[in-house]
Amino acid sequence: MVRTIDVAFRFEDVEVGNDYGAAAVIDTLRATTTMIALMERGVLAIRPVASLDEAYALQQKDPQLLLGGERNNRPPEGFDGGNSPYDWPKERVYQRRVVYTTTNGTAAIDRARTVPRLILAALTNAEAAFRYLWSLERPVLVVASGTRGQVALEDVLAAGAIAARWPREGRTDRAEMAAALFLQNQGDIGRAVRESRHGRDLAEMGLDRDLDYAAQLNMSRVVPVLSQDGWIRAVD
Repeated sequence: MVRTIDVAFRFEDVEVGNDYGAAAVIDTLRATTTMIALMERGVLAIRPVASLDEAYALQQKDPQLLLGGERNNRPPEGFDGGNSPYDWPKERVYQRRVVYTTTNGTAAIDRARTVPRLILAALTNAEAAFRYLWSLERPVLVVASGTRGQVALEDVLAAGAIAARWPREGRTDRAEMAAALFLQNQGDIGRAVRESRHGRDLAEMGLDRDLDYAAQLNMSRVVPVLSQDGWIRAVD
């Protein structure tokens, strides 16, 4: 059996009812990068939700839940932290559960959740994500979330970091394009991330540390996996 890998360049392009056996959702700046960081720091589980109303409702039912995420790159009112790895030190999140909502990343998870096995990926865990997906022996879709309906360079780069490890005979043309973009820029990932449209926006907001963090290739071995109960838990 040829193990195939495909790439969707925006989450809006994911077709419901497809034949993929597994999917990896990527939002490099910054949702999946931050959720991977949370898993690294000992969070029990993360509940991705698409709307603020759902996030507030879940915390109202269980006040022990932390609320994390962003709207317009800032933490919403009443949230415990935003969409930055630096908002979530280990001592704050260890053995806690976090409800998470963002503009693009959690919407992408919601769009792809019908795929039988769904994981989170980013530049920071690209190698670990590849190994996990390869071990499943299923057709794989990598979802580069995009930004406000547009293709996002940094997400396609991370998708390409996974696709470039895949044998070429198993890559679709979209996966081949993502792999080529990554291989062209792998010598200076940080520059490519900063030169992306979203990267420039975050730099203007003074979020340079977040850009540097998100550009760290293969610094994590954690693979967050969406469970049937709607919570994401880590596999390492």
